[in-house]
Amino acid sequence: MNLALALLLGTAASPAPLDNLDFKTGTLAGWEGEGFYLTTGTGKGPSLRFGVSSSDCGEKGRTGLLHLTFTVPEDAGVIRFQAHAVCGKNQEPDHQLDVLLMAPGRRVIPKQLRTRDGWKPVARLLPSQNGRPREYIWPVAAYAGQTLRIILVDQDRRPNCHIFASGFRIVGAEEFDGQEFADTMLRLVREHRLPPVARFESKHFIALSNADDKFTELRLNNCELIYDLFFDYFRRQGFHLREPRSKLMVAIFDSQYGFEAYLGQRMPTTVTGIYHLGSNRLVVYDYGQNTAFVARQRHTEELARRIGNDLERRRQIQTANRQAQEIRTEANIATVMHEVAHQLSFNSGLLNREGDVPFWLAEGLACYCEPTQNNSWQGIGEMNPERLGPLVEPARGQGRFISLHDLITRDDWPKERPNQPSPLLVYAQSWALFHWLMKERPDQLRYYLALIHNRQTPDRRLADFTQAFGGDLARLELRYTQYMKELVERYRPPRR
Repeated sequence: MNLALALLLGTAASPAPLDNLDFKTGTLAGWEGEGFYLTTGTGKGPSLRFGVSSSDCGEKGRTGLLHLTFTVPEDAGVIRFQAHAVCGKNQEPDHQLDVLLMAPGRRVIPKQLRTRDGWKPVARLLPSQNGRPREYIWPVAAYAGQTLRIILVDQDRRPNCHIFASGFRIVGAEEFDGQEFADTMLRLVREHRLPPVARFESKHFIALSNADDKFTELRLNNCELIYDLFFDYFRRQGFHLREPRSKLMVAIFDSQYGFEAYLGQRMPTTVTGIYHLGSNRLVVYDYGQNTAFVARQRHTEELARRIGNDLERRRQIQTANRQAQEIRTEANIATVMHEVAHQLSFNSGLLNREGDVPFWLAEGLACYCEPTQNNSWQGIGEMNPERLGPLVEPARGQGRFISLHDLITRDDWPKERPNQPSPLLVYAQSWALFHWLMKERPDQLRYYLALIHNRQTPDRRLADFTQAFGGDLARLELRYTQYMKELVERYRPPRR
């Protein structure tokens, strides 16, 4: 690292006002350093906006540093800016040309680059694109109230190598997320010829939907129902949660096709909703338009139409339609409750969206929140018949449970195939494990969540689990297995 930059990173500075974050005064007021000059905000040609450049006009060895220290406002979501690195012919920019955001402790906050597929992490400043600066952001919602420093770095001594930067602007989380969400949905409508989307808003959620109004309103009602109860339930259990500073985003589609267009891939017909971690959005569609569900319904109706007796035929068709509607309703409710539980757990601080979260924990918690029965949601922590079902056979000696070791350390659960556990069993045991820990070891569970919160890699999963719940994994597994058997015997009907 360049000596001047190293000294700068270790120097405390008083926060500056944000009046000239984007150079709108036409001066460098508030900024400190040397080697940069004011220029037009596009990097080329006249403009009412301003930017800065470290261009050396071919002078070998000229470098520069420019920095601004500021306090992040409470409602901040991201810092946006435009920039690019410039090098001479047959030269590539490197880390000597960069724009950095530094947190206390010399920690670099990663920046993200706008791409056609959304915002993607990028390690360094890139050259211009089609002759124009590229657009970047730093997510800063987690740093509200903290003092950060923007640093423009040109430590490249090669002639004609410099940087250009402009447009630094703090954008509120809701404004940024809302605009990005709208842009994404409008692009999908245009590129995939989907029905137009409409905006729906409730107390804690914003939905963009091309499904019918009634379906969309029902799904938002589901979201609001679990929102208040989620915070109330886990706070009463002693967990420390913070409410999101902005509304959460929900994408609702009228078909499986729109759902898959959003995700950019074909999805199993068993998946009708997802919490999309990268965009922090809930994405769902109407199970009534699920291709497998529609095919089964048509097959059932076709069989009923073959019945010779007119009265019996009508009765069978009505029964089939009623059962299909019940399945559709329950599937839609369970999907939304499960996926919103993911969204809430990652936006309340219960789980760390940027950390290593074991599969069993993320899914076990969501299954703990999803229970539905008789076409209605049963509430957080209530018995979950859907997850209880796959436990019956191994509990009664007609199969094997997944080992506790594998459950807490693995994420790579394959699709159903011979000699591998069923995905339904993976989800069921994840639910049972979270259920057991919530009921019998809540203090240790709270400690465990705090212990793993800042983990970035999965290498300590086993050590963290045994540290939190006891070092003897065999004894833990014995009680866990016994607990699953107790659930089955208590809540499943007796064997005939």
